Amino acid sequence: MSRDYGYINARVRGMKARLLGAEFYGEALEATDFSAYLSLLSQTPYMRDLEEAQSRYQGLRAVDSALARNFYSTTRSILTFSDGLPGKLVALMLLRYDLHNIKAIARAKHADRTLEDIRPALFPAGELRPAGLESAAAASDMAGVAQALAASKTPLRAAFAKAAARYQSDGDLYALELELDRAYFKLIMAALAKVAAPNAFVRHIRREVDATNLRTALKLRTSGGSSDGLFVEGGKEIARGVFETLINDDSPGALQVLAGTSFAGVTDSSSLSESEAVIRDVMDRSARRLAANPLDIGVVVNYLRAKEEEAARLRLLARGKYYQVPRAALQRELDYA
Repeated sequence: MSRDYGYINARVRGMKARLLGAEFYGEALEATDFSAYLSLLSQTPYMRDLEEAQSRYQGLRAVDSALARNFYSTTRSILTFSDGLPGKLVALMLLRYDLHNIKAIARAKHADRTLEDIRPALFPAGELRPAGLESAAAASDMAGVAQALAASKTPLRAAFAKAAARYQSDGDLYALELELDRAYFKLIMAALAKVAAPNAFVRHIRREVDATNLRTALKLRTSGGSSDGLFVEGGKEIARGVFETLINDDSPGALQVLAGTSFAGVTDSSSLSESEAVIRDVMDRSARRLAANPLDIGVVVNYLRAKEEEAARLRLLARGKYYQVPRAALQRELDYA
């Protein structure tokens, strides 16, 4: 293990060089069927994970298992060669996958979806190991999910138990998700203060808080919901006043409060999906700026976002080929993913 950013980032750059490029995606789009796609995927760095998965599962389950196994082993690998402050920051970054996975499971339970429906949305990487995720995803209801999480090491388990108990009475999924967001960012901010994290990394995390608040405000202004207790503390550009303005004024002109912020591009969006694309692009650019410093944690941040995007694209391609989605439609989805 190393505390040296130069060594850690050199290792991560080597991992990034193995990410799949445009040539692979072009060939995958041209694959005639699901079998041809599997054959193509088996010639990539996912070969061993796919072979192991196919020894136990078939079809989409095998692809999902291979991608999950690869993502988990990749993130564990980064932890094994990171120590000191870099190691602590990597562990904090991986916690966001616990948040993502718990939310994905909660949404599935709310919509009464099956375990098979949930698997494609999971990214095992944080304290929730693959077996623990399977156990939580297989639970019959929110209370069962809370019980499964209680046996894990994720620091979000208490927040979920509290939110799940309230959900049992009001059925408000969005309130449950925001309870998790608040708990997550409170934990992250407290941890960053203790370890004296680099300023650029802290700014990136605060921008993630801004993105969370902006998404909430944009959803509420189209649904007429109340803003009480929904603002997450810790951001920088989306202050509470901006948050309230967006919620209470659903006219296009109200979006001008975003002028001068990193999210100014949202003012030109005509739908939530377009706004989400702008927000995602802002966060991608933030991660790339972090990566410009070869002696900081940004290289790891940027790589993890790229690896996550790759897994999402490969899952999308698998489903497109399995269900025989027309090439043009699949390419449009792939460009959006």
